[in-house]
Amino acid sequence: MTHSLTLEIPEKIYRSLAEKASKNGKEIEEIALEKLGRSESVDNDDFEKLADELADYVEAHLPPDAKPLSDFAVSREGIYEDHL
Repeated sequence: MTHSLTLEIPEKIYRSLAEKASKNGKEIEEIALEKLGRSESVDNDDFEKLADELADYVEAHLPPDAKPLSDFAVSREGIYEDHL
Protein backbone atom coordinates (compact mmCIF):
# COMPACT_ATOMS: atom_id res chain seq x y z
CA MET A 1 0.00 0.00 0.00
CA THR A 2 1.24 3.53 -0.72
CA HIS A 3 0.08 6.90 0.53
CA SER A 4 0.37 10.37 -0.90
CA LEU A 5 1.37 13.48 1.03
CA THR A 6 1.60 17.00 -0.32
CA LEU A 7 3.81 19.53 1.47
CA GLU A 8 3.95 23.23 0.82
CA ILE A 9 7.36 24.57 1.79
CA PRO A 10 9.02 27.93 1.33
CA GLU A 11 11.24 28.34 -1.73
CA LYS A 12 14.32 28.85 0.47
CA ILE A 13 13.87 25.46 2.12
CA TYR A 14 13.11 23.80 -1.21
CA ARG A 15 16.36 25.17 -2.66
CA SER A 16 18.27 23.84 0.35
CA LEU A 17 16.75 20.37 -0.14
CA ALA A 18 17.47 20.52 -3.88
CA GLU A 19 21.13 21.39 -3.23
CA LYS A 20 21.52 18.50 -0.79
CA ALA A 21 19.81 16.12 -3.20
CA SER A 22 22.06 17.22 -6.07
CA LYS A 23 25.22 16.85 -3.97
CA ASN A 24 24.19 13.34 -2.86
CA GLY A 25 22.81 12.14 -6.20
CA LYS A 26 19.34 11.69 -4.73
CA GLU A 27 15.85 12.97 -5.41
CA ILE A 28 14.52 15.88 -3.36
CA GLU A 29 11.78 13.63 -1.98
CA GLU A 30 14.38 11.22 -0.63
CA ILE A 31 16.19 14.00 1.22
CA ALA A 32 12.91 15.37 2.62
CA LEU A 33 11.83 11.91 3.80
CA GLU A 34 15.21 11.31 5.41
CA LYS A 35 14.82 14.56 7.35
CA LEU A 36 11.25 13.72 8.36
CA GLY A 37 11.99 10.13 9.27
CA ARG A 38 15.24 10.45 11.15
CA SER A 39 14.94 9.57 14.79
CA GLU A 40 18.20 11.07 15.98
CA SER A 41 18.14 14.56 17.38
CA VAL A 42 18.87 17.54 15.17
CA ASP A 43 22.20 19.14 15.92
CA ASN A 44 22.24 22.70 17.21
CA ASP A 45 23.47 24.22 13.92
CA ASP A 46 20.67 22.55 11.92
CA PHE A 47 18.11 23.64 14.49
CA GLU A 48 19.35 27.24 14.44
CA LYS A 49 19.32 27.29 10.63
CA LEU A 50 15.76 25.92 10.47
CA ALA A 51 14.58 28.31 13.19
CA ASP A 52 16.10 31.26 11.32
CA GLU A 53 14.49 30.15 8.05
CA LEU A 54 11.12 29.82 9.76
CA ALA A 55 11.43 33.25 11.40
CA ASP A 56 12.41 34.84 8.07
CA TYR A 57 9.47 33.15 6.33
CA VAL A 58 6.97 34.29 8.95
CA GLU A 59 8.37 37.83 8.98
CA ALA A 60 8.20 38.04 5.17
CA HIS A 61 4.53 37.05 5.20
CA LEU A 62 3.31 39.37 7.95
CA PRO A 63 1.00 42.19 6.91
CA PRO A 64 2.86 45.52 6.61
CA ASP A 65 0.90 47.00 9.51
CA ALA A 66 1.55 44.08 11.91
CA LYS A 67 2.77 45.07 15.36
CA PRO A 68 4.52 42.81 17.89
CA LEU A 69 2.56 41.57 20.87
CA SER A 70 3.31 43.08 24.26
CA ASP A 71 4.89 41.05 27.03
CA PHE A 72 1.54 41.16 28.84
CA ALA A 73 -0.33 39.81 25.79
CA VAL A 74 1.77 36.63 25.79
CA SER A 75 1.87 36.22 29.57
CA ARG A 76 -0.38 33.77 31.42
CA GLU A 77 -2.36 36.68 32.84
CA GLY A 78 -2.82 38.25 29.41
CA ILE A 79 -3.90 35.01 27.78
CA TYR A 80 -6.48 34.20 30.46
CA GLU A 81 -7.63 37.72 31.45
CA ASP A 82 -11.03 37.25 29.74
CA HIS A 83 -11.59 33.90 31.47
CA LEU A 84 -11.34 34.92 35.11
